[in-house]
This record gives sequence, C-alpha cells and structure tokens, in this order.
Amino acid sequence: MALGARLRAFAGFVRRRSFSGAAEELRISQPAVSKHIADLERQLGVKLIERRSRALTAAGEHLASHVLRAESLLAQAVRGIAALQEPGLGTLSLMASGTPGTYLLPDMIGSFQRAHPGVRIEFELGTSAEVVKAVRSHRAELGVVGGFVAAPEIEAEPLIEDDIVIVGPPSLRGKRLSRDELESMTWISREEGSATSLLADNAIADMGIMPKTRLALPAWEAIKLAVRHGHGIAAFSRLAVAEELAAGTLIEIPFAPWKVRRIFSIVRIRDATPTPAAQAFLLTLRARWGRQFSSRRKKKR
Repeated sequence: MALGARLRAFAGFVRRRSFSGAAEELRISQPAVSKHIADLERQLGVKLIERRSRALTAAGEHLASHVLRAESLLAQAVRGIAALQEPGLGTLSLMASGTPGTYLLPDMIGSFQRAHPGVRIEFELGTSAEVVKAVRSHRAELGVVGGFVAAPEIEAEPLIEDDIVIVGPPSLRGKRLSRDELESMTWISREEGSATSLLADNAIADMGIMPKTRLALPAWEAIKLAVRHGHGIAAFSRLAVAEELAAGTLIEIPFAPWKVRRIFSIVRIRDATPTPAAQAFLLTLRARWGRQFSSRRKKKR
C-alpha cells in the first residue's frame, strides 16, 4: 500500500512537474506528496528529483517511464472491462488540437456516431500540449495532434501530412512581398502550445525574419477574420484555409524559402489495448486518412 501511494505521488509530480500540481491532481496535501516522494527516494536509495530545478534525475527519468506506462495500462484495462460488459455501448473519450479537431474530425465523428449510436462520445479541443497531457492523465483515450510528441508512455501514429502556408487579406493579391515587408506586418497566431504556431515561429526564426508586431488570438476562426479584415498575416494549415483560398477571401502569400510541413498523428497510450469504441474509431480514422498519407509518402519516394 505504501509503495503504491508513493508511486502515485511520483507519477503525479512527473505529469505536473510540481509538488502543488501533483497534490491538486491526487487531492491530497502538498506536504503529503513531498513525503511520499522522499520516502520513495529513501526506499530506492537514489535521488529522483532535483528540488531546485524540479528536473528529474537519470534515475527519476528511468522510473517515470515505467510508472507512467504501468499506470496508463491499468487505467486502460479498467475502461476495457467496463466496455466489454456492455457490447456496442461504452464511451469514446477523444481530444484533438485546433486544426484536426476543427477541420478533420467533426465530419468523421458525426458519421461514427450514426454507425455506433450506443457509444457516448466525449470530444474536446485544446492545444497539442493539452491533448498530450489529457492522454497522459487518462482524460482522453485517443488524441489527434500536429507536431512531435515526446513522452515515454505515448505512442504517435502518423495519420496525414499537412502544409503550413502564409495567408493574407485579398488586398495583397498578386504582390510579392520582400523580407522587410513581411517583418513590418503584424503576425497573428494562436496562444502558446499551438503546434502550428510553434512550427511557423521556428521557420520564421530560421529564415531570419523578425516581425515587429505580433498578436495572439484564442481561435483559428478569429485569426481568419482578423487577417481577412486586413489586421495582419498568419501561418495556417492549408487544410484550415482551403475553402477561403478557393473562394478568394484569403490569399496565399508566396515566399521562396518558405516550405513548412508537419504530420498529424493519433496519440494514445503505448502498448495499451484500446476499448472497443476506440478501436472502432481508430479503424475509421485509418480508413479515411491513413491511405491518403501512405499514398502521398510513396509518391515522394
């Protein structure tokens, strides 16, 4: 019993990277979390956490990779047993980052619900970082994100490749903007944690572009409106602005060095058997987008 409590406290710290965050997650006091982890360190005879920096030691990283995976597998097993007791029913807990959650998944979720009326779907939107956090903490069984995922207990399965494009208002149609002109414009992006914004910011920095003004807005649709009304330019997933580019309400800004791509991936707990509802939705995702990803990759070869 004592070892289990100590390991849960350690796992909570690893997920939240703070003693207070672990206490909040576990609904115990912060001193209790600190004591559990200190007792675990004494029991193992190693230091797991650097108290000043809150960084894990090498031993802490090793233990975390095993504890988090074990905890996740147990949570998944409980879900699976509940689903097996009621075939055709159950819950699909799903979370996605802004672009796939807004432009890829809604139509598929609607079709899936019609085919599986007994499944209750819990669907949330968040940044890529929030999606990974939700999967790690078992709030979501499946996630769909763009960008790199680094967590020992998380498996990322490539789903579809996407281009990031720079878009502006129709008034810029036909113009080729210089580096200085791009720097003088307001660059509009989502808040911290957005994979699209992170990729765009890294590409801008690599090209030596230093925007003089930046504006952060909380949703992609809000950014579209701001750009359309001439308040700045933005880097978007091509999937997210396909209709606007076709209609001419937004235009793609050509810039020779710019070539930014990323892959949307399904994220879930590594080595865990999906619940029946999650397995059925995975098959739906792969059938719709997995083939497209495979064919695009083959063409590039």
